[in-house]
Amino acid sequence: MPKVSHDYVNEKKNSIIQAAISVCKVKPLYEITMRDIIKASGVSQGGIYRYYSDLDEILVAVINQTNGNADYRQVVDAIIEHSNSPKESLEKLFAFLGEYIQENLSTVGKIQFELTILVANNPERQKNILSNITENESGQYLVERLFRIVHEGISLGSFQPEVSIEELFTFIMTSIDGIVRDVVLQKCYGMFQNEQVQFDEIRLMNTLCKSVLLLLGSK
Repeated sequence: MPKVSHDYVNEKKNSIIQAAISVCKVKPLYEITMRDIIKASGVSQGGIYRYYSDLDEILVAVINQTNGNADYRQVVDAIIEHSNSPKESLEKLFAFLGEYIQENLSTVGKIQFELTILVANNPERQKNILSNITENESGQYLVERLFRIVHEGISLGSFQPEVSIEELFTFIMTSIDGIVRDVVLQKCYGMFQNEQVQFDEIRLMNTLCKSVLLLLGSK
């Protein structure tokens, strides 16, 4: 293979990713195959492996590229830095999370939901995919900071939990996952359309925050 420029390689890799993104719009992430991407990109089977080692590397690149706001760790830090109390920090972080979900629902929300199905059915691929997704790193960071704020509030006497910390953290995690799942199912897949209530991610996160503060016995 003759030597090619760095710009040429980047251009080819980007064209493959754009083709993969077009496939994601018409086919669920968990059903996409390398053959689909080869067909959409027009690159030969031998050629595509010059730029990407496997399908999972392409899927990770697609997920990271479709969300320009994926790395929000600095935003989380700024929210906490400019808050005057643990309670205010929690309120602002839950508000940010609701706004983030709303802004990225049609792209990242849908893809992340389909990714959950993919890794559930292919556990051997889970670590290789999830460990390289920027949004997952940011999400884990936000949760870690949330938990740290809770511990800080307890040590300061601002929080007096009504339940164990383990139960509280489990409640927060499962509630966030449930909100994201149901909002995506309704707004991206048309489910629950016969329900009278339209899911609003910002309001739901606000309600979750109020519930968490009640369980914390917030002053």
